[in-house]
Amino acid sequence: MKKAINTLVGLALMLLAGSSQAFESHVVGMAESSCYGQAMVGMDSVINSRLGVPAEHALGLSLNSSLRVAMGDEYSTSMLNTILAAYLWDDTPHSYAIKVFYDCAARSSVPLQSASN
Repeated sequence: MKKAINTLVGLALMLLAGSSQAFESHVVGMAESSCYGQAMVGMDSVINSRLGVPAEHALGLSLNSSLRVAMGDEYSTSMLNTILAAYLWDDTPHSYAIKVFYDCAARSSVPLQSASN
């Protein structure tokens, strides 16, 4: 009896694990990935600020690619703002990540809306 129950539980867990992986197949665009990355850097910056890590140590995360540096933009302004504002954030790191993600998504959706009109 115990072996039958263990077998059924194991089968149920395998089916549950297989069905949960179906949600991982969502294709994420470049804008979403960028906003998610910025939110994670923001959350880490809040944590670093609480641990006493100086803000200067995180500035390397805001460096632009070599193409943008050639155009004269050495640092990403939005990433710098995200990192430096994290050091002044009073709430939880997770709430800051949510704020950064939604702010970034709102900024990147504006050109899409105006282009569709």
